[in-house]
Formats: sequence, C-alpha cells, structure tokens
Amino acid sequence: MRVCPAHFPAAQQLCQSVSEMLKNDEFQKLMDEVRERKDEQPALELGKQLSEEDTEYPLITRCNSLVREIDDEMMNIHRFVRDIYSKKFPELESIVTSPLDYLQVVQRIGNTKDLTTIDFSDILPNTAVMAITVTASMTAGTQLPRQELDKMLVACDEAFLLNDCKRDVLLYLESRMSGLAPNLSALLGAALAAKLITAAGGLLNLARMPAQNIILVGSQKKALLGMSSSAFTTQGVILMSDLILTTPMEFRNRAVKLVAGKCGLAARVDSFHESPLGQVGTQLREKILQSLSKAQEPPPAKQKKTLPPPEDRPRAKRGGKRHRRIKEKYGQSEFKKLVNRVKFGPDAEENCYTEDWGLGLPFFEGKNVPLKAAKVSKEKQLQQHIKAQKRQRAAASAGNESGLSSSLAFTPVQGIELANPNAQRKAPDVGEKYFSTSAGFVNLSTPIRNP
Repeated sequence: MRVCPAHFPAAQQLCQSVSEMLKNDEFQKLMDEVRERKDEQPALELGKQLSEEDTEYPLITRCNSLVREIDDEMMNIHRFVRDIYSKKFPELESIVTSPLDYLQVVQRIGNTKDLTTIDFSDILPNTAVMAITVTASMTAGTQLPRQELDKMLVACDEAFLLNDCKRDVLLYLESRMSGLAPNLSALLGAALAAKLITAAGGLLNLARMPAQNIILVGSQKKALLGMSSSAFTTQGVILMSDLILTTPMEFRNRAVKLVAGKCGLAARVDSFHESPLGQVGTQLREKILQSLSKAQEPPPAKQKKTLPPPEDRPRAKRGGKRHRRIKEKYGQSEFKKLVNRVKFGPDAEENCYTEDWGLGLPFFEGKNVPLKAAKVSKEKQLQQHIKAQKRQRAAASAGNESGLSSSLAFTPVQGIELANPNAQRKAPDVGEKYFSTSAGFVNLSTPIRNP
C-alpha cells in the first residue's frame, strides 16, 4: 500500500482529499464486505448457478457497477492532476495516454529537471521512456509551487488507493464467476470474464450486445509513437484473451471476430442459467481453436489433371465460295506437284551434287524414258575414268598440301573450331600463270577452216 502525503501532519494542513468516493462511508462498508468474502468459496450445489434469489447476488450486481464508478473517479483524478502538471510538462499527456501510467510518471518526476536519473522501465516501454527524456529536455514548462505539488501528489496516491479497491472487487468477482457465468469463464477464463462483465455493466448488458460492440468493451487508446507494427489502435478487454494473443498476427483479426461472437453466445447461455457446468463454453472454445488451426493450414498442393480423351467423331468442315477461294489461293498448284514428283532411273544433269547418284529428272524435263536403266558402253566408261583422273590431277596441282592437314583447329577460347586451311594462302602473282615453272605450253594458233 502506497503512503499518502495527507497522512503527515504538515501535509494535512496544506492539502485536502480530492476523491469524494474515499470519503463515502457506504463505499468503505462495501469494500470491507468484499474483502471479507473475497477468500470465501460460494456454497453452491453441483450443477447450479447463482440466481436472483441468492443472498450474495445483489452484492455481485453492485460490484459490477462499482468497478465502473471507480474507473470514473480515477478519470476525474487524472484530469485534476493533468490540469496542474501541464504547467510543468505539457507534452507528457500526448506521450503517456493511460491514466494510471500518467499518474505514476508524474509522481516519480515531480519537480525534477534531469529525467535521466529516474527509472521508468517498470512502467513504460523503452520507446516511451526515450520520448519522455528527449521531450523533457526541450519543454517550456515551469516549476510548480510547493502547495500545488503536494496537492497533486495526494491526488495520485488516492488514485492508487482506488486502483487497489478495484483489484479487490475484480478478485471477488473472479471467485464468483464459476457460479455467475460458468460458460463465459470456460471460454475466456475467470479473470478476463470478470473484467468483461464489469466493463459491459453486467451479464445482461453483455448478453444484449452484438459481437462488433463486444470487441470495443473496455477499449483504451494505445500510444504507438510511430514505432509499433500493431494493427489495433484501441485495445479492448477481449484482446487480452489467450486465444487471440497466441494467434499469429496475420490471423489475429479473424480470431478477434470469432472470440467476440462466441462471447456473446456464452453470455446469453449464462443469462438464461443453462449449462451450469460450462459445457457450452468449453465447446465454443474448442470450435474457435479448430477454426483457427484450419485457417493456418497451408493450401493443398495442386494435382495434375489428366487430359480429356480426344473426340473421334468427325467435325463439321467449312464450305462455300469463300472457303473455296481461300483454298485455291493457298493450295498447291499442279506445277508444284510435278516438281515434287521425281522419276527414278534416268541420269540426272551432271553437277557436283547428283553426279553418278542415279537420281532421275522431274516429269516436266526431258523425254519420257523407260524405267529400266540404260546400259553404259565400254567407251563411255573409259571416258568417265579419264575425266576422273583429270580431276584428281587438277586437285593435286592446285596445292601441295600434306595428307595430315585438317579443317579442324584447336583454339584456347572455343575449343575445336572449323577453319579453312587455304584461307591464309598467298594470292598468285601477276604472270604466274604463264611464266611459272609449272606452266605448260599453250597453243595460240587458230585452226584453219576448210572452205
């Protein structure tokens, strides 16, 4: 329990209590009764819920509204402290948005100028601590008078006392959740179910809410400071559920909608006093887990589909004048048909490709000769032999090359390369044809024609 400056005699003369709730005798009696019954277990028979006839039911409903009243009183104290401390540090409100965290930071800072000597690590994250330290060094605020500072510190201690009272009420409601809302407790847990019911103003109010409103119950604005990747700028009570926190970030939006919808169903079941053992809440929780696990499964692998069987039936063909014109335009002419047809047997023209191959001539060339090959006479065979010898001698006299020369060359870049060995041969000089040592005699005389 924190020490209030009003407990000291000097402080009692300077400052007065800010909270009217702490002065109320009814509030003090109610808190004493809650603290007495907090550790007691309700005497319920197996399979029964708390009903309106039970003596403890009015206290539970009063505690549901009491939590809201405590929150409102803490907000009033937060506004009171903020109006005073804005003279010293006006930028602190935009950095620390939570009322309780703001009061704790204000109590630690006080009138201190150098904030590097104060430890905020147990209250705020490192990004907020860095922002407070940098902003405090450039702020235009002034020091607070001693009287205002003491009054502000008394208000902070009263807010902390109210927060302790709120925690005691929630613990009492948590111990009664198994009898008040067993299905909602089985779905979310007793502590979170108590917070959700108190934030909604009771079990009946929660049962009447739609799912999209249950998401925002008890929501508080988060200070992201531009350094967070969270998709939720407001954080409600339901976002603290283990079903949502254990879900990956890409599926968290789906988990929030599922949990909110199932909470509405569980609250309606509890409001009608059905399923007192919490079987419905357990089934709803299992359905949420199955749905989230199915959503996180990888997509099935694509299966190779077999090709459809070909159609054997004859297809309809186009006809008509237009089709006949296109066929005549791009069709094969009779001339091309004759070119492609070759008669085998007759000798082809004498060239370097078809010589002595026995290929025939096309149909449109020469005369139509019989299919049998003609017999070659001995004189013709002798002439062909002489021609072959002349060709061999001409090839031998064309260049004195070694028999081991090849047109394949080995290079370090491309490996084996096809090269021409005669490419670098020196061009013959002028007059080499007539005055070289290998040139023969030339007959320049013209034959005499007979009259």
